[in-house]
Amino acid sequence: MRQRTEAPERRRGDLLDAALQIVLDKGVAGLTVDEVTVRAEVAKGTFYLYFRSKEQLLGALQDRFVDDLAARQQAELDRLPAGDWMGRLLHWMESSIRGYLAHADLHDALFHHPRSADAAGRPSAGHGQAADPAINQHAAALADLLEAGSAAGAFALTDFHAAAILLYNTMHGTADYLVERAGRHETTDPATDLVRTVIAESLNLCRRYVEPAG
Repeated sequence: MRQRTEAPERRRGDLLDAALQIVLDKGVAGLTVDEVTVRAEVAKGTFYLYFRSKEQLLGALQDRFVDDLAARQQAELDRLPAGDWMGRLLHWMESSIRGYLAHADLHDALFHHPRSADAAGRPSAGHGQAADPAINQHAAALADLLEAGSAAGAFALTDFHAAAILLYNTMHGTADYLVERAGRHETTDPATDLVRTVIAESLNLCRRYVEPAG
């Protein structure tokens, strides 16, 4: 085992990277503290400096998945015209769905299994059912977009926080459905057609939901 002299965030990242590879290789059921520390080349005690349990480590992996998606997406949104609120919302919806589809194996490994709350009694921000913008960075970005678009008069929303929860769950449910359907086809063409059709309807739903009357 090599001497670990890196900064704490680097050591934490090493543990997360090791855990991620185990999850991809063996699934969550194969994730153990012992194997994580072996792959990360750290002492077992080092693991507990950063994570209280395997469950908290898994929560951190879920959070990192969502945070990485949100960061990539925000960079794309920042390149769009600032006043094009509908365009920004539609891009958020489509890029979110496609972002999950592009990493379907990792998403399924991390999210599609039972998970308890963390020590604070709060679900991880990255958990598939945690659509609350107060604890989910990805949903928070959507809420901010809806709030700004409403303030500019582009959206007709009475409660942008509630709207963010509804649209986030629409996005997440759509992505889950497409991943599950695509996995049951031997060829990719039907799945691709399905993806296009379902995403188009998701965008239509967004338009109808937020557009001012008239």
